[in-house]
Amino acid sequence: PNDIMPRLVARQTLAEGTGISWREFAASQLTAENYGETQDINNPQALAGAILTGTPQLVAIQTFIGDRVRLRLNQKAFGTFGSLAQNAIQRKKDQDGLAIFATATTTLAGTGTTLANGYVSAAQSRIAANSTEPGPPPYACVLHNYGIHDLRGELVAGLGTYPIPTGMTEQAFRQGFDGMIDGVNVYEDGLIAVNSTPDARGAVFSKMGIVLIQGKAPWTETMRMPWKGYGGDSVWLKDEYIYIERSVGRWLFGILHDATAPTN
Repeated sequence: PNDIMPRLVARQTLAEGTGISWREFAASQLTAENYGETQDINNPQALAGAILTGTPQLVAIQTFIGDRVRLRLNQKAFGTFGSLAQNAIQRKKDQDGLAIFATATTTLAGTGTTLANGYVSAAQSRIAANSTEPGPPPYACVLHNYGIHDLRGELVAGLGTYPIPTGMTEQAFRQGFDGMIDGVNVYEDGLIAVNSTPDARGAVFSKMGIVLIQGKAPWTETMRMPWKGYGGDSVWLKDEYIYIERSVGRWLFGILHDATAPTN
């Protein structure tokens, strides 16, 4: 599926009449103090913070269906054209969400490192136990399939001539790795790119750590174009959105790992 990231992050909609950018005030922590029975409480805390902002960007795809093709093409095949354009928009939306992993302040594991469950667990611990601003659950981990394969390998590594132990090992052996690590839901996303090393970049994050700001809802525009050959219709499918990181450096941890194609 091409909608992994939009489903896992917080979502906000840019309301009409509020400008072209979405804004959120991120308040800094206040500090409580001890006082004696007869002491005056006269030390007001200063309110401070920062403005988190994001301007949704336009994404579009255009298709043109000529009348000659429309008349002669099998109707079942013709009916797939609309879904192809929609899939392209959804794929782009997911890839834009994945791109934010590269901006994470901290990246665990590293180039050439075989992925292990400890990196996912460490990221979750650092998010949940952040002393400045702990990240709230739910937590998600998004990985390339080759990383998921390595996690499965951890669970079934001890198998040999012995019976398969019931529990997580048996489940991973029969169904592949699917589930949670230390309270983190793990998801596979085949749109994560593999670089030339080869490495792949995943991430662990609190749902509140990434915000998908939706501008205008997806819409379609059409135009009749009789001057093009036999004539035909142009269709533009458009969307407007942007992803931004909230509580930068605290609620999103990248995971860079080896993505060599499995051979066994």
